[in-house]
Amino acid sequence: MVSKHRMVGIVMAALAVLAGAATAQEQEEPPSQILIINVNVWDGTSAAAAANVDVLIEGDKIKTVASGIEASGAQVIDGGGGYLIPGLIDSHQHIMLSKGSGPDDIINAKAPFKMAYDAIPQARTMLMMGITTIRDTGGPSIELGAAIDAGLVVGPRIYSCGAMVSCTSGHGDFGGLAAPDQMQYPGSSAWWSSAMQLATLADGEAEVRKATRYALAMGAHQIKIMAGGGVASLKDPLESVGYSEAEMRSAVEAAEDYDTYVCAHAYNDESVQRAIRAGVKDIVHGHLLSEETIKMMAENGVWLGSLSEPYGLMDVPWFTEENRAKGRTVLEGYAKVFPLAKKYGVKMGFGTDAASVMVDTILLEFRARSRFFTPLEQLKMATSINAELCRMANSRDPYKAAELGVVKEGAWADVLIYDGNPLEDIEVVIDYANNLKLIVKDGKIYKNTL
Repeated sequence: MVSKHRMVGIVMAALAVLAGAATAQEQEEPPSQILIINVNVWDGTSAAAAANVDVLIEGDKIKTVASGIEASGAQVIDGGGGYLIPGLIDSHQHIMLSKGSGPDDIINAKAPFKMAYDAIPQARTMLMMGITTIRDTGGPSIELGAAIDAGLVVGPRIYSCGAMVSCTSGHGDFGGLAAPDQMQYPGSSAWWSSAMQLATLADGEAEVRKATRYALAMGAHQIKIMAGGGVASLKDPLESVGYSEAEMRSAVEAAEDYDTYVCAHAYNDESVQRAIRAGVKDIVHGHLLSEETIKMMAENGVWLGSLSEPYGLMDVPWFTEENRAKGRTVLEGYAKVFPLAKKYGVKMGFGTDAASVMVDTILLEFRARSRFFTPLEQLKMATSINAELCRMANSRDPYKAAELGVVKEGAWADVLIYDGNPLEDIEVVIDYANNLKLIVKDGKIYKNTL
């Protein structure tokens, strides 16, 4: 007998297939080889682009990167002297919470249908921005990722955390959105959010371990725990701490038993310090951290994978004034943490958290970071460095068959061509509508205006 949890996943997968079928049919069968000539190639790691280099793609991978490649029968694309770089990676997304999904959507019985249909156009939007991979840090995106990989839906690759693990009254406790007498019994909003693989409530070491194993059983590639308070919730102030060190460690141990890692939603010092001691590998957010904690992160090799200044945060339609007050506090901390993280050499990825109504603003994070980083530093974060972060999923990595976030022989064929040099001017990437001329993902051409 199929469980209610799995049935929701099956329904969402079927909806994804149906909603994406027409989109997928727009793509012609890709040629066996694509030869891109007359481009400047930045490989994702080097200090500059190499001039007048050709890239030969065979199937879904890059076969050769060299000058003067000859490939009889290949589809030839003249890059027109543009700049070819790896596809972009966003390390903090919630694709199933797109299109303004708020409390009413989450507890509504129509939620799985609405989420599935809303996610389809958002997946395409991200890909058309040049984002070929995302790490989805909470939500039922596992089946959507599988549909994209199967060619049934157009969108980025997805590293999914599946159901977030949250304590009662934590950032993932959607149960509190209902009246108190509706919070616990089967069919309540707390039960429903777990059934939809949004978040599982877990208190105490045994429950946290079980919730972690549940997410892994559903197909999560890595685990997300709610280690402290958040903005888009009401019962957990920003200074609150979600879990004890022992509870966090139980999630880490369960994840490590499955050869993967834990990332933690956290803003404040105590939440992050507990997470570090428990073995968490990546801090999601971190806007309110002190120099002491940043230094502790550096000393323990803990990532700051997705500190962001999401444009539109104050405009989320369902936010209360309390939500907005917390949002203002978080945004004030943005400019304080990056310089400290850079000072101590904390490993930083590129993540935006631009879900809900903010999806169209994803690339504006590049502009915000320009106060602290060069275009080259930012593009490394959004390609090869983010790939390193995603690779911590180890054997649960669904894309481990080839390298990600780089342009080199044997890597996944995810490449972009811009009219302009993004290594000198990051606005070239931000203005993708005018500058992004070619999008190739998995060896398939999704845009070509060269």
